Amino acid sequence: MSSPIKNHRITVEKSPALGLEEQIIAGLVAYNGSKVGDAKYRKLVVMVRDGAGEICGGLIGKISRGWLHVEILWLAESLRGQGLGTAVLATAESEAIRCGCTDCHLDTFTFQARGFYEKLGYAVFGELEEFPPGESRFFLKKRLVDSSSD
Repeated sequence: MSSPIKNHRITVEKSPALGLEEQIIAGLVAYNGSKVGDAKYRKLVVMVRDGAGEICGGLIGKISRGWLHVEILWLAESLRGQGLGTAVLATAESEAIRCGCTDCHLDTFTFQARGFYEKLGYAVFGELEEFPPGESRFFLKKRLVDSSSD
């Protein structure tokens, strides 16, 4: 019996050629799609601009399979604590609901905004302790649509 690894090389690509990462992603997307259907990813971007049109915050996320995944939410420090973050997240959640989402998930670190998200109805469902060392990374989710109203 021959080993399947015998004819294959495993390498570390410190500077992968253009397109290599996309090949790996495409392979996983194709496999997942064969099991649960096309993810139909849609990017969601909510921008915050000042009076001069300069970007001073925003949210980047993805909508797929009925979920909004908030990848990044950032506001300039001078704008925090004034309700703008709440408004940005509410705008993203409303757009996600309009696109058929029922839930949202995101992550944050000890030194970031766990309390902010919890005040807005998000609940921790996982934690990576000591990531990074001395801190934790929290994974939170929120139901966007009340299932009892169906």
